[in-house]
Amino acid sequence: MLRVVESQDTLEIVSPMPPLKRLLFLLLALVPLMAPYELLVAPGWENILNPYFGFAALISLGALAVSAFLVWAAIAGIESTARFDRQRRTMTTVTRAPVMPLQARTYSLDDLRAIEVETTEWSDGGPSYSLKIDTADGRAFKLLGGFDQAGVEAVRRRVSEFLAQPTARASHD
Repeated sequence: MLRVVESQDTLEIVSPMPPLKRLLFLLLALVPLMAPYELLVAPGWENILNPYFGFAALISLGALAVSAFLVWAAIAGIESTARFDRQRRTMTTVTRAPVMPLQARTYSLDDLRAIEVETTEWSDGGPSYSLKIDTADGRAFKLLGGFDQAGVEAVRRRVSEFLAQPTARASHD
């Protein structure tokens, strides 16, 4: 879900990774850890040189990989922000996550080529939608909006309308 904050000459769009979602991923990472315990520790294997133990070890490695992936999703979940400033005629993009340094780029509003809704089709479940901002240098900045196409489209229209308005200072002259 995109969060939009608008003031007189700025519009900020945030694609957050909420702390509760991070906590949920961490808690879900505990569930697959039951497999190694139930398959390797609880049975009290006396002989590990048999095919059944090898199969149990293989399943346990898969469960550990799923847990590691969920922990990584919790700590590396990215939060993205795009801030449009009409007065300075800039767009600043910021990407941050707990395990990576903050990355910020500033573009002139004249360097924006397109602001559109991008659809990502998944093999299972419905599509997800992102707000995609293309710049003159060929970069694309995406803000994940979720599964609500109408909501992402409303944010795209709001950005377009915001950028079409004159600055507060220009409207007072």
